Amino acid sequence: IFSPVVRHIPIRVLLAIVAHHDYKLEQLDVKTVFFHGELEEDILMKQPEGFVLPGKEHLACHMKKSLYGLKQSPRQWYKRFNAFMVEHEYEKNPYDCCVYHNKLEDGSLIYLILYVDDMLIAAKKMPDVDKLKKLLNSEFDMKILGSAKKILGMEIYRDRSKKKLFLSQK
Repeated sequence: IFSPVVRHIPIRVLLAIVAHHDYKLEQLDVKTVFFHGELEEDILMKQPEGFVLPGKEHLACHMKKSLYGLKQSPRQWYKRFNAFMVEHEYEKNPYDCCVYHNKLEDGSLIYLILYVDDMLIAAKKMPDVDKLKKLLNSEFDMKILGSAKKILGMEIYRDRSKKKLFLSQK
């Protein structure tokens, strides 16, 4: 079960693989994540307070981009992100649509775990992680957070010498 070539795995097994095979585990955050989504339907919005045009108070704004607070925003962001990953030959895990993987030249796999705007990247070698971070940053405005310490309110602790990874929600 701990083979790094297993492709159809849930997240808990992936973290076990990261610990067992001592993969690098890096964290990223997408800045203004919902602004990356493209709207597929017509959405009108009242003119924002302070930006109402005098004499044109009756007009509405036609939204072109998704925005925080719209029901469509998370879905549109995910569709855009998924299309980007598939375009770059990453496969989506059939058991967890937030996990992607790609086979590298040396035969190992690189994994990306997405939770709305938070990401974890796991790979055997740091240059492979850095290459994916650069690719993501070329398309989306990313904040590189370094070695994974916390995700979804869970703290990540690693004892790499003992090949252990712990999650904690204090």
